[in-house]
Amino acid sequence: MKRVILGLYSLLSVTIIVNGFGEISQNVWGSFGMSMLTLIFMTLPFLIEKRFKLEFPREFLSVLLLFFYASMFLGTANHFYTRFWWWDKMLHGFSGLIFANLGFLIAMFLQNREKIGSALNRILVALFAFCFSVAAGAVWEIYEYTMDEIFGFLYQGVGIHDTMTDIIADALGALIFALFLFFQGQGKIKMISEGEEKTTHDYGQ
Repeated sequence: MKRVILGLYSLLSVTIIVNGFGEISQNVWGSFGMSMLTLIFMTLPFLIEKRFKLEFPREFLSVLLLFFYASMFLGTANHFYTRFWWWDKMLHGFSGLIFANLGFLIAMFLQNREKIGSALNRILVALFAFCFSVAAGAVWEIYEYTMDEIFGFLYQGVGIHDTMTDIIADALGALIFALFLFFQGQGKIKMISEGEEKTTHDYGQ
């Protein structure tokens, strides 16, 4: 699986770099800057793993890479947000799932990866994952507003309507993941593991 992740990262990076040369030749510096920023964001998870001796679940990492690529490179640098009206809503829905998953990883890490099988613990973890995701969505809306005001972008489209539908999409994605956490019953979910050790951690047992 690790080779698959590295292969995906390499493939996406190559397309970004090749596209970057075209942006330079056309003097499209705004798109070029966003493309390079996409590369930085895609590299950050690997740097975090190395710096803190952690290992993100490979499935989560692959989805995160694709999200950065779709939102920053395709969405902003290549204007998919304006070409396809549904692109922004789709990504907000997926971001709700992704950030809720990240909230779950943080909750498990803070609990020192102990079993959280009791009903109360499942509720608390699911609630934390949901709230973390919705808060992340709100921060993203602040980012969009800031970019619109400072650089004249049109991230927020028609204003409050676009903002509210984005937050609703975030909340729905977060709710789906939170409900999955609570109702999954007996099973195992892959968690952050330290060093080279690959583990799974009990949830719902």
